[in-house]
Amino acid sequence: MESAQEEGTAAKGLLRLGLAIFFTMNVMVFTMALWSQDIYPAENFANPLAEALRSLFRWASLVFSMPVLYLLGGPIAREVWQAILNRRLTTDIMILAGVIAAYSYSLVSVLRDEGHIYFEVGAMVMVFVSIGRWLEAKGKHRTGASLDALVSLLPATVRRIDEYGQISEVPRETVLTGETLRVLPGERFPVDGIITQGRAAVDEQIVTGESVQAEKSVGMSVYSGTLNLDGDLRIEVTAADGQETTSRIVDMVRRARSVKGRHEKIADRIAAIFIPLVCVIAMAAGWRQGQNAGVDQGILTALSVVLIACPCALGMATPMAVWTALGRAAQGGLFFRSGVVLERLAGVSIACFDKTGTLTTGKPMASELYVFESANRELLMDVATALASGSIHSLSQAIIEFSQTQSIDKSAFRSEEITTWPGQGLSCEYPDLGHVYLGSQQFLEEQGLKMPCELDRGCEDQQVFVGWKDRVQGAFCFHEQLRPETPLAIQECQALGLELYMLSGDVGKRVTPLGEQVGLAAEGDLLPADKATSLEALKKRGLVAMVGDGLNDAPALATADVGVALGCGADVSRDAAGVCLLTNDLRQFPWAVGLARQTLRIVKQNLFWAFAYNTIGIGLAATGRLNPIWAALAMAASSILVVSNSLRLAQFPEPQGAAMPMADISPKLPLHQSKEHVASQPELVGAQP
Repeated sequence: MESAQEEGTAAKGLLRLGLAIFFTMNVMVFTMALWSQDIYPAENFANPLAEALRSLFRWASLVFSMPVLYLLGGPIAREVWQAILNRRLTTDIMILAGVIAAYSYSLVSVLRDEGHIYFEVGAMVMVFVSIGRWLEAKGKHRTGASLDALVSLLPATVRRIDEYGQISEVPRETVLTGETLRVLPGERFPVDGIITQGRAAVDEQIVTGESVQAEKSVGMSVYSGTLNLDGDLRIEVTAADGQETTSRIVDMVRRARSVKGRHEKIADRIAAIFIPLVCVIAMAAGWRQGQNAGVDQGILTALSVVLIACPCALGMATPMAVWTALGRAAQGGLFFRSGVVLERLAGVSIACFDKTGTLTTGKPMASELYVFESANRELLMDVATALASGSIHSLSQAIIEFSQTQSIDKSAFRSEEITTWPGQGLSCEYPDLGHVYLGSQQFLEEQGLKMPCELDRGCEDQQVFVGWKDRVQGAFCFHEQLRPETPLAIQECQALGLELYMLSGDVGKRVTPLGEQVGLAAEGDLLPADKATSLEALKKRGLVAMVGDGLNDAPALATADVGVALGCGADVSRDAAGVCLLTNDLRQFPWAVGLARQTLRIVKQNLFWAFAYNTIGIGLAATGRLNPIWAALAMAASSILVVSNSLRLAQFPEPQGAAMPMADISPKLPLHQSKEHVASQPELVGAQP
């Protein structure tokens, strides 16, 4: 698979880089010994032993630097060749020219046994550049691995029912549209289809991102990868063989990520002017010195110009700032996939948020118990709590939590005394009341219970009804709870000048009020492909960031210029995103935008200094006023300045009022939950949306 190939490439790159660093460290040791002759009095070295050691160290530098050139110079040379074929000027050309100049000048010096050597300069440039590229390559295989894991959720075989009603197990890849399959409780749907027999509660969080289980019956659609919780179903296949929902999500993520990898770096754009200018100056200076002092001196002057122009500081200007920012981000509980993502985030002007699990906790909360007609509230709570204790459904748990605030004892009934109705509700025999029911409106009506005239009590969210003796006695109203930090996070985003939207797969009647509450333009009833379409439209107006947590957000996260996944996101969402927030604290998002903008400012400062240094240094070298040793010292000073400026990012302040813990990044949806575990769970209570 693609992920295995990417992982192998990253591993080989790390091995090559490790070996190159080992040889470079040795070259640095030899060079430091040679530099001592330029610092201390010459008489300290006026003896045969010192001269022999000097020659030995020069040859040792040559020998140890050659593996670095082979290990790291080869990939750079291939990039340069591709750039030339594509008629592009990049910093790779400048880097390779500087490395060749340093090696050529040093090789001539070693062979002549005179002059300075600069093997360490060429080696260090290649090491710095290669570290940055390895860090980017390291993350590429992660998306492929997570996408492969998503596909592996689908069963390898399916139960196909032929026209005679016979059931046989066949490979999933052989299933055709129009065929009938059987899906048992605890199994994931292998394809998209329509239910032709049975009913069940289905966990669709992997597709819709919503935590509330959907109740499915005959004629309703089901999607590949979603989980059949409690029903024995027959489905007619509507999409298979790579066209089902899971495969389309994977394809969308791969396509979107391949497009986003083509952004050019700031330094590359400047290099289009700088490289030809350096070449012209080097040739002109070499020709002038050749006319005045001979061909050899002309060649050395031209090489000196290229050497002083070797973009050591330029090569560090972006990576050092980015690495420091990435380290600061990690301390703050978030990770960027690459420096390119950091640069993009700095330019974001539009931010979109998913609802469930992002702006809200994703957990339903019972907000009110409506008591109809003359029903007894305390008795109603007793009955509902007793029934809810027999289910692990999120709505049942919310009822139990609500009852705890009402000091209700739920120990009267044991779960085995409760009858479960798959995808509908619960019932049991209650003393003095007979059969009592808890579930959706449709479920209670099917049991012969009458709905009261006062049914519409203004509850826009889900409802679960309680009833006995032929009529509904009351209803619980549920709503999603905003994360405590959401209002402050939205305010901080607005202070940054971001245009804010909410894109949700939930129904519009629940999305719109929430958007008005937090101050976002809201859009609901969106499937994964719809979110991606909305983002494409917004991208025409500026760079767009998408913040989400569900697997259904993966295409949107990949389509956006910058995808941001919360720590509770599924693996593929996290890896489709460019930024991963390890905690669920939304205040990290505006903090990340601020960090990215500060990083870009420092990168620009570093680039300005690096090019200013090169401009002045080239002028001095071209006129013969800067000898190689001072050029090396100036190069070191330039690098130190770039590093020091970049390290200021390590002091970037934390988000307002936020503690920055390193949180568990496991997905909230157990993607690899066993069939036995799911099948053993009690049936789930129904809900009325």
